[in-house]
Amino acid sequence: MSETIKQQKTEWDNIRCLVVDDDRFARTFIISALNHVGLVYIKEADSADRAMDVLQNNKIDIIFLDQQMPSKTGLDFIRDLRSSDNEELKKTPIIMVTIDAKEKTILDAKELGVDDYVIKPISPLVLRKRIRDALGFSQEG
Repeated sequence: MSETIKQQKTEWDNIRCLVVDDDRFARTFIISALNHVGLVYIKEADSADRAMDVLQNNKIDIIFLDQQMPSKTGLDFIRDLRSSDNEELKKTPIIMVTIDAKEKTILDAKELGVDDYVIKPISPLVLRKRIRDALGFSQEG
């Protein structure tokens, strides 16, 4: 195994995720998919406000975000995060995982800086590729 692939595997094993979805079943499904592709450091939040609390108190490498949540939508959360004073938080990759397939929502999310947009349900293998792309991993490791 090349040194680059070993390094990527070590980095992959240590990715810290945040799953934000108001639906407990949906969070459980996404967490199971993340576990299936080898990710184990996973925090969860059932609202945008709770997600912000998690981000203030934990180092998170990537966020999986639902669009349709009460009080604050995923787009509201992205808007808040991308306008944050915290430069590290601003740059945190976001993959929106939602049932909202409306073109306007997808375009708005891309305009706000979402890294990827995936329609539920999602397979673990597709999720793995999207994570690799969002975090800039090569496809070899």
